[in-house]
Amino acid sequence: MPKVVDADQRRSELADAAAHVIARSGIDGASLREVAAEAGWTTGALVHYFANKQELLAFTLQASLDRRRSRHADRASLSPSAALHDILRSALPITPETTLHWIVTLAFAAQSSADANLAAIQRAAYLDFRDTVSALVAVERRARDAAD
Repeated sequence: MPKVVDADQRRSELADAAAHVIARSGIDGASLREVAAEAGWTTGALVHYFANKQELLAFTLQASLDRRRSRHADRASLSPSAALHDILRSALPITPETTLHWIVTLAFAAQSSADANLAAIQRAAYLDFRDTVSALVAVERRARDAAD
């Protein structure tokens, strides 16, 4: 019986490996061969999930951003003030996870000047973050004004 493979899980594993290679060696050092080796796979197995390096890079950036965004759902039960505090704290590189996210994000910022697809992903993520923080600040400001 053939082994059932979760393609989404495999793509996520490869994106994690790519993020670690990027953090260690930069985007130029994140060759398909290096990423495959980091994941414990062959390059042939990697190209089954990603057609080329650009596709892998875009997925890796999006996966890093999606992990950061997934915390937004956890804030739904918090007060606006607590949610604002949490989102700003989580944006700082103070844990291994957030440090890796920011190393990857900064590497992609440099790469985005030459890649419109990566630039669009980063721009959308920045606008989402800015809008979320702005909305929380506005709610907090209205609450403080009402209390005065």
